[in-house]
Formats: sequence, C-alpha cells, structure tokens
Amino acid sequence: MLKKLLINLSIVGLLLTTLSAVENKMFQSVNAKDATLVKTDSSKNFCNVCGMHLTKFYKTSHVTTFKNGKKEQYCSIHCQAKIHNHHENKIKKIEVVDTNSLKLIDAKDAFYVVGSSKKGTMSAISKYAFLEQKEALAFQKEFGGKIHTFEQTLEIAKRSMKNDNTKVDKKRVTMAKKGKKIYAAMCKQDKYPEFNSVGESKKYIIDNKLCKTLKPKMQQAVAIYLYNPVLAANQDKMIKVPQDAKCPVCGMFVSKYPKWVAQINVKQKHTHYFDGVKDMMKFYFNPNKFEHKHLKSDISKIVVTDYYTLNSLDAKSAFYVKGSNIYGPMGEELIPFKNEKEAKAFSKSHFGKKILKFEEIKEEMLY
Repeated sequence: MLKKLLINLSIVGLLLTTLSAVENKMFQSVNAKDATLVKTDSSKNFCNVCGMHLTKFYKTSHVTTFKNGKKEQYCSIHCQAKIHNHHENKIKKIEVVDTNSLKLIDAKDAFYVVGSSKKGTMSAISKYAFLEQKEALAFQKEFGGKIHTFEQTLEIAKRSMKNDNTKVDKKRVTMAKKGKKIYAAMCKQDKYPEFNSVGESKKYIIDNKLCKTLKPKMQQAVAIYLYNPVLAANQDKMIKVPQDAKCPVCGMFVSKYPKWVAQINVKQKHTHYFDGVKDMMKFYFNPNKFEHKHLKSDISKIVVTDYYTLNSLDAKSAFYVKGSNIYGPMGEELIPFKNEKEAKAFSKSHFGKKILKFEEIKEEMLY
C-alpha cells in the first residue's frame, strides 16, 4: 500500500513538473525540429543583431535576403528594423515566421497583430505575423491587439526603437558585468575589437575561439560586454556628458560616444566635451581655430577616458597609443590608458605605432 502511494505521489510530482515546464515555456519558443534556420555559418542559431537564440524566439523571427544573395536571420522585427534603417537599399526580400504554421512567409503578405497580451521580443509591444487574415483576427479576438501590414508594423518598431533600446540596455547591465568577469577569467585578453552588434561580437568569439568552452548564457554575457563595455563600467567614475553637448571641433553630439569622451574645463567654470582625445588636443593647441579665445593658462582641468575601465583619467598622467587598428568616432585616435604597461599590451595587440605621454603629443600629429 505504501509502495503504491509513493509511486502515485511520484507520478503526481512528475506531472506537476511537466505542467510547470509547459507553463514556463515562452510563447515565442518552438522545438528545434520545427524551426527553419537559414544561415550556414557559426551564427546560424542566433540573431545577427542581439545574439539571442533564434529557436527560443522563433515565432517572431524574420529572414532578410540581400541583393548579393546573402541571408541573415533576426529574432524580431525590432532587430529587423535596425538593419532596415542602415541597409534598406541592399535588401531584396524580407520573410517572417507565420505564428501558426511556423513556416516562413513573405512579410509583405503578412497580417501582423501588434500589441497583444502575448510577450514581445526585444520590445514591450508584441508583434506576431499571420499569412491568413482570418487567423490574425482569431488571434486578435483571443489576445487583443491591432492588425497592421508589414510596412505599418515596421514603422511602429522604428518609432519605439529608442525607448525599447533603453529598456534592453537596462536589462543587459547585470549580464554585461558578468560578461566582464568571464572575459577576464576565461578569454584571451589580446583581443578587443569594436563591434556593431551583440550578434557580431558573439560570432567573433566563436570564430576566433576567443574563450574557453562557455555555456550559452555565459557566451551571451561576454558578447554583450564586448559589444558595449559601457554597461559594465562604474558610471560614477565615468565622465558625465550633457545630452546636448557638441564637440567644438567636429560638431558631433558627444554623449553618443561614451567610450571616447574627453573634457576640458576652463577657469570661467565652462566645460568643453570632445568625442575623442584627438579633437580635444586640436582644441587644446589652437582654440582660436574653433572660435574660442581660451589661453592654456585658462584651463583648470583636462580629463580623458581610460580605454579599458572607461573611468575618467587625468589627461596629463595618461599614456596614449597612436596609430593602432582601433578607430574612434573620428577615425584614427590617440587612445588613453592609465599606465604604460596597459598601453604597451594594447599597442602590441593592435599594431600601435607609438606610445606617447601627454607632453609628447604635438599638434602636427593630429592632422
């Protein structure tokens, strides 16, 4: 009798576990056998933009065929919209997964239900596509939302992108900090390139065997960190830049480039912000050229951003690598480090031509 009771309890426990697993499975997720993944390189299983697993977010995924024949796959119309913003003229065709059949369909033929109660991917506003209008209407009736065309849905994704990116970055902070620790402990330190996306960073990690064998979440954390190390930095130690501050040399908004910020304070309690050391030094040597009449004696403080920690650093105590293969917002850059050892290590890995102290920088080097 006791044995039978124990067996029954075990069965109940197994059922509860199974039900819990089913309930916790995301609506976007499918079994690997039901997913159509079009890429053939090392990024086959993840989104080229955000690095997230395509099978896990399959029901919202999109496939882009470019005019050169190359195909890329994205986890969502949010990531698709990022590519569309920069490469619209290179795109031949866009397909989306039909929510019900799980087959790829031409996005222009799809009916999108936008804003249903089902969770979105990379956005608070969900967007699910259907080939048949009646199926979109049935989904809408059960889960809410509004029906739109692909073009309308793409515009909605573009309009909400800034807000969505801000929320995504907040969620990525913890992952980036973990990624920083994993990178330091398990990855080659002589590799530190710049990336356009988390997906690009992740592919680089795999292709170059940058790290020891990592679990998927660990690999994603390192990819996030390498793509945007600002997320893992100590914000209190970074140079704080007003959103509307423009570089007096090139005119660009400096807050867009937190990894490269430099700053000059003058005695009149006025501050100039720059999108790199090179522009800062151009101003330092000749402010008149940029419609300012400061003298060097008017300057009370000069600060730059340490390349590795992103902490603010006294410009006159830093060491600068000139002529490396890492470019800043304005191209070739003078890259600052807190000590000579780190400057030498970086220079060796990135083909730096020279290491300079502040007083060794000459105006003719900047042009």
